[in-house]
Amino acid sequence: MPAVLQPELEALIACGAAPPEAVRRLSQLLSGSLNWPMLVDLADGAGMLPLLSGILYQCPSDQMPPAILADIRGRAASKAIRSLVMAGELSRILRRLEAAGMAAIAFKGPTLAYLAYGDLALRDSSDLDIFVPHHQIVTALEILKGDGYEKKSPGFNIDLAGDIEIAVRRRNPPCEVDLHWQFSPRYFLPFDAARAAERSIVVRASGLTARTLCREDLLLYVSLHAARECWSLRSICDVAALVRNCGMDWDDVLREAGRAHRWRPVAVGLELAAGLFQAPVPPEVWKRVKQDSAVAGIAADLLSNIRRGAAIFEDAPSGALLHLRMIEGGSGKLRYLWHRAIEPKQTDVNFLQLPETISAGYYLIRPFRVACAALGRLRR
Repeated sequence: MPAVLQPELEALIACGAAPPEAVRRLSQLLSGSLNWPMLVDLADGAGMLPLLSGILYQCPSDQMPPAILADIRGRAASKAIRSLVMAGELSRILRRLEAAGMAAIAFKGPTLAYLAYGDLALRDSSDLDIFVPHHQIVTALEILKGDGYEKKSPGFNIDLAGDIEIAVRRRNPPCEVDLHWQFSPRYFLPFDAARAAERSIVVRASGLTARTLCREDLLLYVSLHAARECWSLRSICDVAALVRNCGMDWDDVLREAGRAHRWRPVAVGLELAAGLFQAPVPPEVWKRVKQDSAVAGIAADLLSNIRRGAAIFEDAPSGALLHLRMIEGGSGKLRYLWHRAIEPKQTDVNFLQLPETISAGYYLIRPFRVACAALGRLRR
């Protein structure tokens, strides 16, 4: 990585490489001067503290302050326990949904941790993500309500065209679940839920039994989701781990990513994963990455933001511009602008609640609210 990176960020990035290389790079950085509180905060904020802890276990302990090392290990142990509890809760919920005849698919969270990292404890997760077809969402909500889960937004309307999920939470014991009826919003690049369900697999590990996306579809989903959320460091690390550990059918990846022009987010993810975490992208796939001239520029801009610690938010104008760069073709960009501008979401309901008889008015409220929000961000 370029020398302009602060050593704490270099140390965090080192943790995402393959273990032998990660240990070597981190050991070199430990011999210098590190701001340990900053490193811990960076790792915790990025959701990568378990990775940092795991690599530090393999480094010379005399290079680390004992109190800081004990703190990191204590936090990682707490997160590991939480990950195992969440995996058990996910398995329980899926059994309940499947018993009711639902085609439920878990993704991200524990299933991504297991498939990408081979260990439920190595990826920090704050909630559980489950896909259920839209016509089964009401039944799924009733089942979860019987288990003590309540909507985070009591007045949430699952029929709003711009939304793809609803969040529910249980206070005791605490857990949050995001129920999805789509994997990707209509304004962004599509993800075929029906096809993904046909190709889904079942994983079993450490108390986890869950139907989830096959490895190739998981790489595609993670790339699309990361692109929509403007690429966090952890999402790039997830792509690198999937490439490194999953034994991809790359012909299938290229074919599926090429459908509906979804290749560019995958290519950007591979470019970032190789550049930051040395993901072993096969030569024939790397050749395909380099064929899209826009990929290198997008990746370079994202790397520059990572080095400067400058996040891009999907709801900000800069996020919309990044989305448009990810979408190929003029028709796709126009579809993005149209759907994003007019299709109402729960945030529009929160902005101004209308009687159900005139709920179509949200299609007028949304453009106004989006314009106001964009102008506010631009002024700041």
